[in-house]
Amino acid sequence: MGRTGNASVSSSKPNVVNIGALYTFNFVIGQSAKPGIEAAVDDVNSDSTVLAGMKLNLILHDMNCSGFLGTVEGNL
Repeated sequence: MGRTGNASVSSSKPNVVNIGALYTFNFVIGQSAKPGIEAAVDDVNSDSTVLAGMKLNLILHDMNCSGFLGTVEGNL
């Protein structure tokens, strides 16, 4: 663990990289985007050279056609 100024800097890599997607899954865009995103995550995770031993983790949230839910869930 190194220090830069007042901040601590860790030299170890995380085991998981989280990414998120906010969609309304009952509509065309959500229905077509979800399988594509899931397939891309599977491709990345199946090739150990892409993230060098880390796993890509997909977090999906259904906005249910609500701009409010999309804003709130995006900030979690």
